[in-house]
Amino acid sequence: MRDKKKLRLPNHEFGDYLLREIEVKDYQDMFEYGSNPEVTKYLNWGPFVLPVEAKRSIKFIFMPRLKRGLPIGYAIVDLKKHKMIGTIDYHTKHDKDQSVEIGYALHEDYWNQGIMSHALQYMIDLGFHHFEYKKLRIRHMLDNVASEKIIKKTPFRFTEETLFQLKKLRDKRLVTLKNYELTKEEYDEYQQSQRNL
Repeated sequence: MRDKKKLRLPNHEFGDYLLREIEVKDYQDMFEYGSNPEVTKYLNWGPFVLPVEAKRSIKFIFMPRLKRGLPIGYAIVDLKKHKMIGTIDYHTKHDKDQSVEIGYALHEDYWNQGIMSHALQYMIDLGFHHFEYKKLRIRHMLDNVASEKIIKKTPFRFTEETLFQLKKLRDKRLVTLKNYELTKEEYDEYQQSQRNL
């Protein structure tokens, strides 16, 4: 297991927003957007019904990640309103190819403002240059056009479509996922090409 200190996430400020580690006290803000069916429509969790569900999510899903050798995850914070408006995180390790998967969620009031695009670009760079991951993964449900647009702004490479059994409390169905990958070598080549423009 990696040293827990090395898994701590550095703060990152951009415009009126901040990425900082998720804290248990964020649960009320998480409940606010996590109880919205539109926000959780394409996620494998939610919508929350009670604030305690958000608190449990932070305590028993995000916080134990350090024990699994992963960072806790970022809270996306609106600095003007002093509130958490979403999350972005490395939520799963795939030991087979030493890859790490990225996931995110954002309050509906903040959609289409470039916030998640910036956060995802930052997470890619952080993953390769700070945490030294060899490969990153990301995926979205087939009909989640908004997520697809965000991912297409990055150097992630589409690999395949796979079936996934969604098992939410009020939504159990078979869905199609679009899967993407990016290696450190591919990212370095992408950065070099951007510098040459």
